[in-house]
Amino acid sequence: MSTDTWNVEQLVPGGDGMARLADGRVGFVAGAFPGDRVSVARCTQHKSWVRADEWSLVEPSPDRVTPPCSVASECGGCEWMELARARQIVEKSALVRQALRRTGGLTDLPEALPIRSAGPDLGYRNRLRLHVDASGRIGLFERGSHRVVEIPGCPVSEPRIGQVLSKLRELAKPAVLARWQEIEIRVAPLGPPVSLWMMPRHARAPSAEESALIETLAREWEVVEAGGSGEDQRWPLPGGVELWVPAGGFVQVNWAVNTALIEELIAGVKQRAITRFVELYAGSGNFTLPLLRAGLRGVAIEHAGASIRAARRAARTQALSDDCFVSGDAARELARRARPVADLVLLDPPRDGARDVVPALLAAAPPWIAFCACDPVTLARDVKLLAGGYVLDSVLGFDMFPHTHHVETLLWLRRRA
Repeated sequence: MSTDTWNVEQLVPGGDGMARLADGRVGFVAGAFPGDRVSVARCTQHKSWVRADEWSLVEPSPDRVTPPCSVASECGGCEWMELARARQIVEKSALVRQALRRTGGLTDLPEALPIRSAGPDLGYRNRLRLHVDASGRIGLFERGSHRVVEIPGCPVSEPRIGQVLSKLRELAKPAVLARWQEIEIRVAPLGPPVSLWMMPRHARAPSAEESALIETLAREWEVVEAGGSGEDQRWPLPGGVELWVPAGGFVQVNWAVNTALIEELIAGVKQRAITRFVELYAGSGNFTLPLLRAGLRGVAIEHAGASIRAARRAARTQALSDDCFVSGDAARELARRARPVADLVLLDPPRDGARDVVPALLAAAPPWIAFCACDPVTLARDVKLLAGGYVLDSVLGFDMFPHTHHVETLLWLRRRA
């Protein structure tokens, strides 16, 4: 087996290390960091690039650290846990800048884009989605595969999540646990304190043992199988309002950073004298509820009916208007509204971006567009699609996911004069 030695120079979108090879191609190494020198024993060859499939560390980067997790090198959950925290922030800034410049075509960018952190970098996750394989092994996927790695706990998750995981292993036989392909554990400070959302592998009714496990878990925690319903969990939002989220609904994993993000958005709204907004991909109202409390008028559009219903319940209970929450397709609902639709259109799309709403956005032509996005590359792609009508006003990153390559970005666009 032949070997080759690579010097890793930088990190690229997706989190891999990149090396420049002697033949002019670039090489990608999952799990390697700038400053690492690696020996590559096996790789996949392409015309312009090479991917290392099997490698060993010859000389470590000075930014390598001992991870606080015993399975960090195997588990795919925190692929940057062996990189020093200060360097993580530097690299996240570089990833956002690189995406906006190369994919988005933006040239007037500072050398270092700011990345804001808040709260601890361990114990910050308020939800963890676990995978269960057909043999009943429960954990997270191995880096670069769909093999389940059994984890003893999760240092980046709130301690109660680890307690629930331990109890699941204690109570459930593997053959019983294998009924579910995914189990999401979620904790909320305003209650219910712990919920389990369980996705069955098959549509069949549960067996007696499976039903008994659900009943046992439900004595202590809120337990909902996919397709069912339960009590909304509640989180505090800026402005003294509460977010209510149904079982299986989306909620940000890092509440300290989410709070900082909302506060920055509200500050930006006030700075730009915005009074009316439309939010697309609104979820359960993470942004809309604080904006309403701040005195703005708006419409929140979300395709998930359960999330919209939870948002309406939260609004009614807190003396806010609940008729602004609309269940429907983002592009279709935006296109139905007369121009100008609002002072601001706010988007918090899923990881694959907001390409489908770009034509409706350009037609609506709001003075301001604010993107909240967790993938810098799809964000940059969407910004480029809007370049004919909008220019960059500001961009700020948020370290929503410490020890991973993921970074949340709040980007403001201003309509061209």
